[in-house]
Amino acid sequence: MRKNGQFYYLLGLFAGDGWFQKRGISIGTKDKNRAMKIAGAMEHAFRKDAKVKRRVFPDGHAIYLVSLYSVEVEGVFRRLLGNPKKDKSKNFRVPRFPNSASKRAFVKGMFEAEAYEYVWHKMPRVAFEIFNRMAAKKIFSILRQDGIGCSFSQRKTGGCRIDITGKSNVSKFHSMYS
Repeated sequence: MRKNGQFYYLLGLFAGDGWFQKRGISIGTKDKNRAMKIAGAMEHAFRKDAKVKRRVFPDGHAIYLVSLYSVEVEGVFRRLLGNPKKDKSKNFRVPRFPNSASKRAFVKGMFEAEAYEYVWHKMPRVAFEIFNRMAAKKIFSILRQDGIGCSFSQRKTGGCRIDITGKSNVSKFHSMYS
């Protein structure tokens, strides 16, 4: 298993939208095409077959689960994210990265899982919110080190929000993290 940009992208995506299985990992998404792309990225990065299944919950909403059954991959993801035993999304640690490209790939995955774009007062924005203060602070620091103007706030709901505002900052974010 090579720890390249695609590996760190999947790790970031997993940190935002994934969970540990008994013998592997899964990432959930509402979009079937996106699920197929994630499965392809997993198969390329880990050289193992990924399974895509549609799951309908009792309340009626449905998601596609992209699962990779590999004790090795599960173990590596657990180790890199600080082996969170419960509430992974609230307790994972942002790993150390071997280079800037892997750091940006991880942040890209996190943003694809947890961020959304919108326009406010005719200005583009990217908003990112998670319930893991330490991880949010680390991601905020990474963005600032890359010269991307953004703000950090603690929400009443307990989430931490990062806002990238203004055309130049949003453009810089897309050019560095796409």
